[in-house]
Amino acid sequence: MRAARQRAHARYDDDTASSFRDPERGVRERNDGKYDKISSGKTVESIRQKTLASVRRVFDGARARPKTTAIVLMIILLMYAGRSSEEPVGAAVGASAAAARRPSARASGPKLVPRVIHQTFKSRASLTVANKAAMETWRVMNPLWEVRFYDDDDCERFVGDHFPEYAEAYASLEKKVEQSDFFRYLVVLKHGGVYADIDTECRRSLDDVVDAKDTLVVGWEDEFATDARAYSRHFVRRRQMLNWVFAGAPGHPALIAVAEHIKNGATKVFTKASNRNTLERTGPGAFTDAVMKHFEYVRVSGEKSWNVKVLPKVIFGTHPLGEEGVSQSHPDVFVAHKYSGGWKQKTGWNGRRSWTDHVAILYHSIRNDLPRYRERAALRDENFQMPAVDKDRMYPVNVMWSPSFDLLNPLLGTAVPGIDAEVRGSEGYWLTLYGRPRVVMQKPLRAGENPAEILFYSLERTPGESAVFVDIGAGFGYYSLAAALMGDVVHAYEWGKKFLPHFKAAIEHNNLVDKIKIGTQHETLSSGDEFKRLLGLHDKIDAMRIAGRGFDCEIFEGFKTLLEAGKHPRVLMFESRTALVRALSAEMDEDVAIMFEYLWNQGYTDVGHVGPACDGRGVRKVKSQSRGQKSKFEGTSWCRADESSFKGIVNAMHEYEAEVVMMFHTSA
Repeated sequence: MRAARQRAHARYDDDTASSFRDPERGVRERNDGKYDKISSGKTVESIRQKTLASVRRVFDGARARPKTTAIVLMIILLMYAGRSSEEPVGAAVGASAAAARRPSARASGPKLVPRVIHQTFKSRASLTVANKAAMETWRVMNPLWEVRFYDDDDCERFVGDHFPEYAEAYASLEKKVEQSDFFRYLVVLKHGGVYADIDTECRRSLDDVVDAKDTLVVGWEDEFATDARAYSRHFVRRRQMLNWVFAGAPGHPALIAVAEHIKNGATKVFTKASNRNTLERTGPGAFTDAVMKHFEYVRVSGEKSWNVKVLPKVIFGTHPLGEEGVSQSHPDVFVAHKYSGGWKQKTGWNGRRSWTDHVAILYHSIRNDLPRYRERAALRDENFQMPAVDKDRMYPVNVMWSPSFDLLNPLLGTAVPGIDAEVRGSEGYWLTLYGRPRVVMQKPLRAGENPAEILFYSLERTPGESAVFVDIGAGFGYYSLAAALMGDVVHAYEWGKKFLPHFKAAIEHNNLVDKIKIGTQHETLSSGDEFKRLLGLHDKIDAMRIAGRGFDCEIFEGFKTLLEAGKHPRVLMFESRTALVRALSAEMDEDVAIMFEYLWNQGYTDVGHVGPACDGRGVRKVKSQSRGQKSKFEGTSWCRADESSFKGIVNAMHEYEAEVVMMFHTSA
């Protein structure tokens, strides 16, 4: 049996190597084209291959007609560049201006971060119509906040008046953008509040993201699996924070630290690449280092008077073109950055590109391997350099939950390859992007529809009552910590060595050591012994989540101990990855379908499903038979299911993405 499992795991690793899209792109794809749209007998792949053939013919004729070829391809590149998904500035605000002007429900009461917004530009006369429209969104969305504008002369006077010790360093910075960076840290250090670039658009009230006791609120811009990938995308850190918007209380030590870094390195040459030099001297490189160092001090010392909240990418860090699959139209976007990028020198990254470089970029874009091409090019760059990374370092992400809490993630690409490493990488990266567990859908789930919301908000608690929640396959701990902060009793089980240190560290960091009990052996669950122990501790179990990561069916056999004793949790939630379960069970589809049918016969008749299969062809039609009874899933994006559709659902499940099935008992 052990040898069979090892062979199955090896097959899984081979499959994932060939079938997973690059982690940067956020969404996985199957090689078999299961979900491809087909029209007039033409597949996406066939169209792409014809386009590639055309580009190859261009290459063949390039030597004979180099100038003509260059002109034609440059026109194509400009056409592609013009096809931006960027929304008109102010569109989100104009759509609901009346609602936007109403103060947020969390607006009342004092904050450690003053209600002041700081913005700067070279002069008021230089502001464009687009700049003014973007700046107006900050006033409209934050009617209780004061907005202050500073031109270059104002900034220089401010530094001289309030920070004479930094005046010399400020004047010695060779670029205006570097002085702008320095000013933003100093103005928030002095007065507190929020700094925002003028090419940013505010989509939601700051009172909904800056809480009363926050002292520094920043956001992740992105993370990458390799140094070369980060370098090729013009990042200076593998996991990098943005500095075009952030909030801080006056006197925050992290802002002092970044100011000291700039003072000491104002004339230092970090690299020959001019743009990267700026990012290291005053930009996100310097900012990320200072904030991370302070966060680690807070975590180790327990001194949280000067706290740090690092938000997922979707809040502050989206790109107009939806890079990494995170659209600026996502409902969780608070700030949309429009990337005017006026400070960047075209040759400031790695010299001037030749026309052949542009052709190669277009060619590899069509081939869908541009990230790998750029990675190889980065390694050939004479200026290539990235700071060393600590593979054991833990990075905070403040998750989308109320009350909020931090999870501690590993850096993408730092785990030894294997099943748990792949799951860890995808789950951790998704948390960095969205601040929620990974659920891949064509359209994002609306507020109130995410699995954790349906799972926990459906548990009716009387005043003073705590629910009992069992979290099997806790991973980084999102569900366990969310339940504990709601006052529930939590029994969590995590056996993966690549998850467990981060889970335990997050529990300690959020002061929940006494609230969450951890088990580390899935074998005791599969045998039923652990479920018998739980029966001795509690009269009932209210909710259970099973994310077995391949051991789903075995754990379910142990779970039957509860059902046979007449103890039916009110709600069950399953997260299943088809490929992982197949690695441990040759009859995966049949076994999982039988499992769901068994639970239906046990009274779990209100069933909802969400995941890639919901977007698959014909799946919703299969599930349409389940309409009729009153359901917890009414009015949501979840698909309904019944005993007649379980086999169809399981057959349609995505190979590698998690599919979520939630089942409510009739007693609920």
